[in-house]
Amino acid sequence: MGLKGLLTLAVVLGFFVFGLLYLKGPLEIPTLIIEPSGRIGDSESGYPLRSSVVQQWIAMLVLIVLAFFATRKIDIVPSRLQAMMEIIVELMLGLCERAAGAVNGRRFFPVVTTIFLFILSANWLGLLPGTGTIGRFVDAEHVIEEAVHSAEENGGTADLGATKLFVVDADSNNVLIGQSEFEVTAEEWEHGKGEELEAKGQTAGHLIPFIRPANTDVNTPLAIALWSFLFVEFWGISTLGFGYFKKFFNFGRLLRGNIGFGIIDVFVGLLELVSEFVRMVSFTFRLFGNIFAGEILILMAGFFFPLIAVTGVFVMELFFGMIQAFIFAILTLIFGVLAVTSHGDHEETAEGAHH
Repeated sequence: MGLKGLLTLAVVLGFFVFGLLYLKGPLEIPTLIIEPSGRIGDSESGYPLRSSVVQQWIAMLVLIVLAFFATRKIDIVPSRLQAMMEIIVELMLGLCERAAGAVNGRRFFPVVTTIFLFILSANWLGLLPGTGTIGRFVDAEHVIEEAVHSAEENGGTADLGATKLFVVDADSNNVLIGQSEFEVTAEEWEHGKGEELEAKGQTAGHLIPFIRPANTDVNTPLAIALWSFLFVEFWGISTLGFGYFKKFFNFGRLLRGNIGFGIIDVFVGLLELVSEFVRMVSFTFRLFGNIFAGEILILMAGFFFPLIAVTGVFVMELFFGMIQAFIFAILTLIFGVLAVTSHGDHEETAEGAHH
């Protein structure tokens, strides 16, 4: 290894040690429940403003601004932004037309591309510094009070043993580095742990981020999956009319006396009907699971390997964020193609083969 290689290695190791000693710090494990970071209107009964919704708005705003500046002045010799947007449009349009044909490809293109761009922008913007780590700190007393109040509203008893509190510095609410414990339960806090931490100049509570990645809220992938489902059904009905429902309720051969194949057709139709709704569940949890797991992975990498190794995790999440957006969009395209494909020819062919 030459002198340049040794210097590079020394710099990398130096940054690694610096991060391990001074930048290492536990972050509160993200929860599945997205709590409101504020309310619009009345502080008690106003519209709950959730951090995942804020990130959705930011992603939509970014796409609108990019589209505006890319199309504001269209030139024969395109600018870099215009060229980038043209490449995306041409790639997605070509993909749709190759899969569905010229006519249906142009019908599917706006929905498929919108899904791809929105998920991609939401996933990538969720990797910006401060996302999920900057927010409003709620102290232990308020966390316990809210847990008890929520349990009483539901007719139950608050499980304080399962309610986690994050340990921080009492004066600045900053993460403490090198401490032996990073969290305590609400039950431990009420049974003397709170006084013990206060004696050390520490406190505990819960961080509610101002912004969290949109797709770590299961409602966001579910909403996209619902729109995907509705458009697929709309494309199928508008193309085939009532004949679209034939793949779900196919009693033709059963009514003509072909009992064996008729029963198979009915059973297959019921499976098709169930799969239409199961698809929404698979769409939702595929996207949600991957993005939520990525958030946890970045959290753990930032704790164990700060500053250097965590960079590789960010690069990996950029790639997976794009792959998840592409998978969601391409599956919507594929199911759209299947929805507009007539099943009559298949049935007649099978009937002729039987005879």
